[in-house]
Amino acid sequence: MNQFSRRGFLRTTAALGGMSAAGLLTACSPSPGGGSAAGGKVVRTQLSWLKTVTFAGFYIAEEQGYFKEEGLSAPLLAGGPNIPDAVSVVTAGGADVALVDFGALVKARESEADLVAIGAVFQESPGGFVSLASNPVRTAKDLVGRRIGLSPGAEVMVEAILKINKLPVRYERVPVGAGTTALTKGDCDVMACYVTAQPLALEQQGVRVVSVTQGQLGMPDYALVMAVRRADLAADRARFVGYLRAVIRGYRQNLKDPALGTRLAVEKYGKDLGLDPAAARRENEVQGALIRGAAGDRGLGSIDPDRLAGPVYAGLRARGMSTLPPVSSVLDTSLAKEALVG
Repeated sequence: MNQFSRRGFLRTTAALGGMSAAGLLTACSPSPGGGSAAGGKVVRTQLSWLKTVTFAGFYIAEEQGYFKEEGLSAPLLAGGPNIPDAVSVVTAGGADVALVDFGALVKARESEADLVAIGAVFQESPGGFVSLASNPVRTAKDLVGRRIGLSPGAEVMVEAILKINKLPVRYERVPVGAGTTALTKGDCDVMACYVTAQPLALEQQGVRVVSVTQGQLGMPDYALVMAVRRADLAADRARFVGYLRAVIRGYRQNLKDPALGTRLAVEKYGKDLGLDPAAARRENEVQGALIRGAAGDRGLGSIDPDRLAGPVYAGLRARGMSTLPPVSSVLDTSLAKEALVG
């Protein structure tokens, strides 16, 4: 998800959602990965951001005892602006699972970090664009010649989408910070965003908007990819199969009952963030379609190697990643298949 500066846009999310400074939590360091704990073997997850409703499935898996049923203790380590990126934490041994995107995974391999993806929470990235309903952007062609509100580095995504669609790379970049005033004041025609954040905040303000994901514009991607060290996977594969099975169960339950995951995020896991219950519930409902994806429950938590090698890798190349590793070297689909059957 960080193809257009995840931290920058999640600062926007924080500003829109009323997150307090108390929410900028630092990650603790529980028992070393694979060791024993009161709840069984340990699998520590380094979250990509604060404990918002994004991670509702993990909260449900913990609260409903799904991790415990797999013989696991599964601490969730909060991310945030003061926490190293998830890849760095996992490669340094501070956690067992990193929630990342494939761009970060590829870059990690370039730094000789031997990580492998075992699944993904989001079948479709929430990265996209928001525009006013009175002047909508619905297709890639609609981006051409527009004034686009972008945080530093976000132009890479815009230009990649235009290139993939064989459109002229012609637009005006409008620097924007946190918030959406540049759009509502008319300083830009459209803004890069997370469709689970800025559009929903604008809707709460009574502003009629149109939002579209980057996948709908021809550049699909997975998000919250679960990456582990290859050596850890080889040493105890069953531990990660159980972990993935519990996470899938958690998100399946969240899709059935968004109120449960929302309540856990607002009242317990993200209690210090000052999350608005109605806003969190709406975000959880919207992200449900991105988590479910086209395959529905049959593909929940999984990654399609053909889709990865095809349109997802095409998007990475368009963003300047010319040398990509073989899909078989960065993805192990066998764990998700086993977890979905079990």
